[in-house]
Amino acid sequence: MTDIYFLEELSVEGPAFSRLIKILASILMFALFFWGYLAAQTITSTDVSWSALGVIGISLVLCSIFYYWILHSRTSVRQGVIEQTWIWHKRVLIKDLTQAKFIYIPFLSWLISPRLVVRSGMRVDVFHAASPEVLQAFAKLSLGPALRESKKSQP
Repeated sequence: MTDIYFLEELSVEGPAFSRLIKILASILMFALFFWGYLAAQTITSTDVSWSALGVIGISLVLCSIFYYWILHSRTSVRQGVIEQTWIWHKRVLIKDLTQAKFIYIPFLSWLISPRLVVRSGMRVDVFHAASPEVLQAFAKLSLGPALRESKKSQP
């Protein structure tokens, strides 16, 4: 897959997660805060260790960070690079790819976010996408050599 240059001129960008996944994440965060509030009332009336409070605090911080990035993450394919903003910025050159698998479940894409799993050397990266344009680019990328071979064989 190192000779996939037909995506070099492609430039698409969109959200990494669909609106429904963002709504589900918001509902889960609301439920987490609600049950956390109820638990906090119980905790204040009992003797709780500092380590338990630390675990609760760290869990709240981590859930909040992941929630923020579910809402704001973006995926792009442009100028021969696949990128996704996330807690850590993911970036892979298309020319360095050795394998690409597009995971998309048509009737469950509202629940299971479509993704592209790519391998470049020993590294494996996962890029989520919700935008139809980015999903088309992922499909073209995963079909790479097979797509070119079928075009060559047609008269």
